[in-house]
Amino acid sequence: MNATAYAQKGWFVLPLKKQSKEPARFLRHGYLDATLDQAKIDEWFADQELNIGLGISQSSLVVLDFDARNAGRNPKWLELLERCFSCNTHVVGTHDGYHIYFHVEKPAQFKGKIISGIDVKHKGYVVLPPSIHPTGTAYRLVNDVAPVDLPDDLRELMTW
Repeated sequence: MNATAYAQKGWFVLPLKKQSKEPARFLRHGYLDATLDQAKIDEWFADQELNIGLGISQSSLVVLDFDARNAGRNPKWLELLERCFSCNTHVVGTHDGYHIYFHVEKPAQFKGKIISGIDVKHKGYVVLPPSIHPTGTAYRLVNDVAPVDLPDDLRELMTW
């Protein structure tokens, strides 16, 4: 999948530096410059080696970032991961975990973290496949379906 395909889904994209999580230097406002504008996307991604970022709130999404290295031995981490996988929503494999996507009508003020190893990404951006992580591993699609609406039980865990 490329930046154009993501934009056609209604996902706001932005260019990231090659093999990096950082926005490209030529962006004036970082992730706030994320767009659906095809001319801008064509201009930005003429360099095929740039990574692709997703403007989360602009795209009406919230992403749960499961990082195994920060989970410790907390059984709640695995329980929540299994709960999210049962939703049959969009999932991306990361360097050491998963980004699990949910649709939200209006982005809310969510906590930044549920527990150690599970961050709530509701502002800013995340990296999209087939981008390359700084370690050299590729982000990969695990479940390429449309994000489902955020379930109420997960919303409760994420809100203040």
